[in-house]
Amino acid sequence: MNWKYAKTLFIFVFIIINISLAIMYVNKINKSHINDVEDTNEVDFKQEEITIPKELPDVRGIKTQLITGRSKDFKDYAKSKSDVKSEDDGNLAVGTINPPISASSDQVTSLKGYMKNNVYKGEYYQLYNTSDHEAVFEQTYHGLPIMNNEKARLKFKINNNEETSSYRQRAIAEIGPSKGENNQEKQVVSARKAIEALYYNRYLKRNDAVTSVRLGYYSVVKETNVQVFQANWEIKVNHADQKGDKTYYVEATSKNPKIIVR
Repeated sequence: MNWKYAKTLFIFVFIIINISLAIMYVNKINKSHINDVEDTNEVDFKQEEITIPKELPDVRGIKTQLITGRSKDFKDYAKSKSDVKSEDDGNLAVGTINPPISASSDQVTSLKGYMKNNVYKGEYYQLYNTSDHEAVFEQTYHGLPIMNNEKARLKFKINNNEETSSYRQRAIAEIGPSKGENNQEKQVVSARKAIEALYYNRYLKRNDAVTSVRLGYYSVVKETNVQVFQANWEIKVNHADQKGDKTYYVEATSKNPKIIVR
């Protein structure tokens, strides 16, 4: 055996092993640093003089995917109901409530009871807002509202006696997961991360105030009747240099979300 050759080979192998171990160690250290940065790289909104709600929605364990639906045709439904008629080529149901029922702000529960028993899939609508003359409900899917969408709303007209005797309803039917191999359910990012996305994209500045945050579905594709919806965070901001709130929609399942300004 050529001992000199063997010795050289042994030294070479030893060097290669040490280099490999060194690379593995450096990678491990770098990965650790990256994780540390991700854990600690939160915006200090108090220091930035930006106000955000003290309590934000908890979305741990909530996963969503793209969903598709089409406008409900109320023609046949209206024919089966003596107190409902269809308008707008069947896309709108107009209901009559006789006798009128209370619709005051403290009687929303009774209004919901009426919806459940007398309105098309009324149990799948949730209150959005109320005014002196109208109560607006939004259609939901798996408990999340379809936001900022006139084709998924139920509206009760309120008279001066805080009663309602009619409603107008639009709905999304045949709603469910969009077809496609890449439409797997994804975990929803936290509300804070969505707010931070606004900050990093310069939509949030010093002295601004986030007034409301909610999770729901926002239409990303609007055809004549068919729509595709994606989970979004709806974030309303009161900017220091503007009057009134501005609404932003932030993709809820992306770490680099698309932001839509309304």
